[in-house]
Parts: sequence; C-alpha cells; structure tokens
Amino acid sequence: MGNAHLIRTLVFVGGHNPDRIRSIAESGPDAVCIDLEDSTPLRFKNEARAGFRDAAKVIASIGAYVFARTNMPSTGMADDIDACMCPELHCLSVPKVESAQQVVDFVAMIEEAEQGHGLEVGSVLVRPIIETAHGVRMAYEIADASPRVAYLGGVEGGVFGDLGGQLGYQQTDTGTETLYLRSKILVDVRAAGVPFPIGGGMTARKDGEGAREFAAENRMLGYSGVHCGTLPEMIAASNEVFTPAREELDGWLEILPTLEAAEAEGLQVAHVGDKVYDLVGLVRVREQLTLARRLGIID
Repeated sequence: MGNAHLIRTLVFVGGHNPDRIRSIAESGPDAVCIDLEDSTPLRFKNEARAGFRDAAKVIASIGAYVFARTNMPSTGMADDIDACMCPELHCLSVPKVESAQQVVDFVAMIEEAEQGHGLEVGSVLVRPIIETAHGVRMAYEIADASPRVAYLGGVEGGVFGDLGGQLGYQQTDTGTETLYLRSKILVDVRAAGVPFPIGGGMTARKDGEGAREFAAENRMLGYSGVHCGTLPEMIAASNEVFTPAREELDGWLEILPTLEAAEAEGLQVAHVGDKVYDLVGLVRVREQLTLARRLGIID
C-alpha cells in the first residue's frame, strides 16, 4: 500500500479554480483535497477533471499532499477516478459511504485505474467520508473494508451539510453537538487499525481561535489531524495544535532508547526512574517524532 502520513490539516477546495487551489496550498495545510463533488459546480465538472493533473502538480510542488474527492457512481465517479490518476495523487476520498461494499467497489475501480495509467497498484490510499447516520452506525465495517483506508474520522458540519441535515442537530460555536459521533467513529477507526484519523470540520465559529479550540478538542479525543476551514489563520492554528512542542519531543527522545531496548527484549512495559511506561505508547511517540522530523523541528 501507499505510505500514509500524519496529516495535521486537510483543506477542501473546488477543482474549477486553479488560482484558488494554489492560494489554498500556499496557506500551509499538510494536504489539499480537490473536491470534484460538492465544491465544484455541475457546469465546471469536466473542466475540473481536465485540469486536475496540473493542479496536483502545483499542490505537490508547494509541499502538500494531494487528495481528491470524487462524485457518486451515478454522477461521474469513474470519470473522476480516471482524471485523478497521476503520480502526485496521494489519496482519494469517496463520499457518502454507508457500507464496506462501497469501499471495496471503490478500491476495485482505483486498482483498475492504477493499472491503466501505469501507476503502482496500491499507491493510492483511500479516505471514506461518513456523511449519513447509517454511515456513522457502520463506521467500523467501513474502516475495516480495505488496507488502503488510511484516513477516516467523524466531522462537524451545519444543517446544510449532509450529516447535519440528516441528524438535525443545532450547530454551535464549540461543536459539542457532534462530540458523540466524532468519539464513536474514532473508536471504530482505531479498532480497525486506520493509522491516521482525520476529524474536525467547522463549527459555527469560523475564525482562527475557534479553529484552535476545536482542533484541540479533536486532538484530545485522539485524532491525528483535522479537516479544517480555508482561512489561513484557521490552517495555522490547527497546524500548531497538532505540532508537538519541543519540550515534549526532547522528553520522548531522552527516554526512547530505554523504551526501545525494553521493546527489543519483548517486554510490555519499561521502567525509567520511578516511572512505568506501557510500550503501546511507542506507536504514537514514533508518529510524533516522524512528524517533527518531516517539519524540521528535530534532526
């Protein structure tokens, strides 16, 4: 499978405006999702498909990972997948997923497209998007449907979003109304072994400080990153929340040799001074250290 990476911030942008795509990518998100579905008006769908590969090159050249969201099978999914196949593509998002079979079918289409375009089979990862009540209920089965599923999580949204409109909750500045569904989906995706859950979305409060507070809650729950708004201050605040502090990194680096020595001996815990460390925590520590090296915070 393709290499999954910890994504602190994922931003969606319509595929029909190259200037906006570049501007969003330059605002600092870890990943940009070219949304060929809802964010691209119907009259611009073909234009967005035709320009996808050029847009993907721009995003990748700036240093962000390239995601894309397709339409549904009845509204152009096959055409979207074909248009998106290029070396820069990191992950494809499938909308409104309600079953494992939808993921299986989506993956089969991707594999055929990879072969047809000369890409390595398995190189494109998958992010199912849960946008219905039934999708929330089936989150574990969806997450467990394919080893390509690398990013999945519960998100916030207003009444004019698919999930908010279906569930009927009242959107607030804090996102409390989706705490249960974000928590439930997180447990499901972790149980299924999804490496980097991306939660978030936008609350009714759309500014930098609101984004920071909501990102902090998602990190507290156990998410690796967030789907956040497009404002530069929202992206910067969310990135900051999901970036480990230097003090935290130095502490991990100090005890890491002892923990890894215990791991090599087949132990479950390690003792450092008067503290006991369960070695299951090494997974998260290594993720954070890898992120810090990618960002140039540590060597």
